[in-house]
Amino acid sequence: MPIPAANDPQSLRQAVLDHMHVGMTNQTILAEEGGPLLMESAEGIYVTDVEGNKYIDGISGMYFRNAGHGREEIAKAIYDQLTNVSMNVYSGATPKTIQLAAKLAEITPGGLSRTFFCQGGSEANESSLKMAQAYHVRRGEKGRYKVISRRGSYHGSTYGTMWLGGHPGFPRIDYQPKPANVVTVGQPHYYHDEYGANSPEENGERAAKEIEQAILFEGPESVSAVIGEPVSQPLGGVVPPSNYWPMVREICEKYGVLLVFDEVITGFGRLGEWFGADFVRVTPDIMSFAKGITSGYFPVGGSISTQKIADAFAGGPDKVWSHMYTYSAHPGGAAAAFANLAILERESLVANARARGEQVTESLKEMKAKHPIIGDTRGVGLIQGIEFVKDRETREHFDASLGVNAMLTEELRKRGVWIRVPAYILPIAPPLTITPDETDTLLNVIDEALGAVESRLGI
Repeated sequence: MPIPAANDPQSLRQAVLDHMHVGMTNQTILAEEGGPLLMESAEGIYVTDVEGNKYIDGISGMYFRNAGHGREEIAKAIYDQLTNVSMNVYSGATPKTIQLAAKLAEITPGGLSRTFFCQGGSEANESSLKMAQAYHVRRGEKGRYKVISRRGSYHGSTYGTMWLGGHPGFPRIDYQPKPANVVTVGQPHYYHDEYGANSPEENGERAAKEIEQAILFEGPESVSAVIGEPVSQPLGGVVPPSNYWPMVREICEKYGVLLVFDEVITGFGRLGEWFGADFVRVTPDIMSFAKGITSGYFPVGGSISTQKIADAFAGGPDKVWSHMYTYSAHPGGAAAAFANLAILERESLVANARARGEQVTESLKEMKAKHPIIGDTRGVGLIQGIEFVKDRETREHFDASLGVNAMLTEELRKRGVWIRVPAYILPIAPPLTITPDETDTLLNVIDEALGAVESRLGI
């Protein structure tokens, strides 16, 4: 088969089916859906396909296009950097990457001050957990290798990170065994309370105490770290009660366990604060980041730690942290990040995310009163979600064979919104550049799509 022309949609779609593994789907499903979205151009919150159809990007690519599409100044910054210095050398560093590390020390909360750079979120979380375990080894606590993570979280797709938590849209049936160092507990989610709690605060308290119980059961001397997102994305932006993370912070300090925040999605403004740590008012020992640092214009991730953690790796050769990737601290990525952060600051996009988030929250409350398939709405800033259910009283989900998520995806697409709906959660996470009028348009389409699906279901 010849290489398809860029302006030939039919040949491009067939080539996808013949030659590509597309993440979290397959060629059969793609063919049934009419093929993947073939993007030709993008600007602001919109993407346009090769046939001229224009869509609101309701999911920011994959929770990363914070500064919006079509930012030529970011592309130019990458180009200018690559024409000067295009790659590191072994044990070297480039000025732009050094400046980015200093910038992160300036804008991240608390005492976070020293960064290891990598290429994306999965690598960032792998790096953070390796850093945590190596920290304990340097302190003479070699037995601390276990990691406590939480159901309903998502921390990556590498073999190690995929077992941290559990995403309803990303099953792990092909991959066994579960790593022996992973310990899984619940997290605060009052809509699906696991603890017999009578309030969100009690739900949060019991979820925090489950972490303590797990540490004691496993033995504190064997536990390296607790990892979690300040606000969890997989279930539509589950916001913990205000008592939860401070309690977890105290528990970690009590038993010498490190606290790792996964801010791959929550970082760089999406919650209406610079970081989720700012939102929950707790500083972790190590923070993983990616996505929003460049708005996805270049693959960059990393782990930033406090000086206390960094000091464990200072000294002679025996103190060196044994970890790196080929493309770590790429100068092109650093240039993209600097240009992107300048846009976030200059255009007050963090504040806009907060304001538009309030607009979304109010609208979702109205939709819930209107649509019987909405069981719950939740989230903060521009990471929010709708959980659709078959029965509000029992909170039972529709049978997967009905394909309600596929129906929603189709109805949104017909109306000019691109969100591929996974499982039983409709995620809402547009670029932080979205205006009040554009937000209204997005929400009106969601409202109409929900009504269309209810009609198809006979509700």
